[in-house]
Amino acid sequence: MPQIPPLAGLCTYEEAARIGLDVDSTVARLVRYAWIAKRLMETALYWLNPTPEWEVKEALSLHAYLDAEHAALIRARVAEMRNPPPRLDVPPDAALDACLDEILAAEDTLEKIAGVYGVLRPALLAALREHYAAANPLVDHPTRRVLRLLILEQEDIVAWGEAALAALTDTPEAQARAGAWIAHVQAYLAAAGGVSGVEPLPEAALPPSRARRPFQPDFFPRRDERFTGQWNFVFPPHEVARTDGIPADEKTLALMCKRTLEMDVPEAMARIIAEAERQPWQYYVDMCRQLWDEARHAMMGAVYFERLGVDWRREIPLHPGFAIRLNTALSPLEAHAVLYTIEQSLMRATDGKKYEWRIAGEAADPLARLFQDYDWADEVLHVHTGRKWGVAAAGISREQFIALGQKCAVESEQVLAQYADRGEQVNWWPAFVRRVLGKESAMPTDTASTTDPVYRKGY
Repeated sequence: MPQIPPLAGLCTYEEAARIGLDVDSTVARLVRYAWIAKRLMETALYWLNPTPEWEVKEALSLHAYLDAEHAALIRARVAEMRNPPPRLDVPPDAALDACLDEILAAEDTLEKIAGVYGVLRPALLAALREHYAAANPLVDHPTRRVLRLLILEQEDIVAWGEAALAALTDTPEAQARAGAWIAHVQAYLAAAGGVSGVEPLPEAALPPSRARRPFQPDFFPRRDERFTGQWNFVFPPHEVARTDGIPADEKTLALMCKRTLEMDVPEAMARIIAEAERQPWQYYVDMCRQLWDEARHAMMGAVYFERLGVDWRREIPLHPGFAIRLNTALSPLEAHAVLYTIEQSLMRATDGKKYEWRIAGEAADPLARLFQDYDWADEVLHVHTGRKWGVAAAGISREQFIALGQKCAVESEQVLAQYADRGEQVNWWPAFVRRVLGKESAMPTDTASTTDPVYRKGY
């Protein structure tokens, strides 16, 4: 007669009787994983602005969020296993931290991808798999459940990294440079006993360190050479989307341009998060989630124009002006106030996210409507995130925080004048509408501006 599976289907009696890792060994490994996830999140935040390749910005945005989530899961599990739990805000091993410092010292995109995705993440994935296999499937089911999720998502991350590294090493010279940096990072990881800390230490001396000087973050946003209009700060879609008398199809086109431009929000948020001090870990989870959401919005726009066959990198001036203003002219708290002020203004029914969703419906554009639907949902969440972490950190009222954001947003506009001579400031919208919609724009040509009317209208 068939038997009902015992032990909730986790394993057999024989498998549950296998001696696995004890609590101390498990905690020691988890603490290292949590520290690696923390440092990987920080590295992604530091690299998001100066890395010019759009596709890498997309991946760093996602991976920063996943690393924050993974660290939170590990921290929660560690707290369940010992009292008091070990500290998770200090390096568990100086040698491991030295390896992570070397990775952060990468000189360009090739070395960034080679160090993180060619060495550290594959080694982390291997360690997670080995730990999962070694843990007793019954007594340590809570840890194995966490590891199972981490393994699943790290597999996707590693697969992206393999493809990215292959794309960057398409010449013998690039392969040699990547190989040299991979060997360098591998040496430092080996000197730490690997990811888990239990691997035999090598006898060979370490190569000279790249990280001898304190790391200096660079938060100036960059684009690669494909973005030919990146210094044109004139962006008519801001006005077009909210101007009476403009047909719904033209407004929808403007909204999709605005979505694509939104990579400048993750670039601004990366600095806000990276320079936050003494925050609980949930701050990093929530803020990195918002950063990833904003990157997804930019990706929605890219998908929309790819479907239309529009060369969006060349035809839409996707300038980083918003991030330049917030990253160079404002404190992190002032920058967060600007972000919150904009989010609050987007909640207005008259011209906010509900309005944008309705416009896409009037245009009978199901893809744009879908994108605006989820964009609206995300922004509602972001309002709560801003209230939870921005308003609270400021120590002032919500109304005062909004007023601060509006003031800083308007005053920071003058910063872009320093960079306007890098590219011609022209109204590109009429030609773009003619190219994509096959008709003349209904927008007056003398209204093009470098400002965004959203925060100028106030809350």
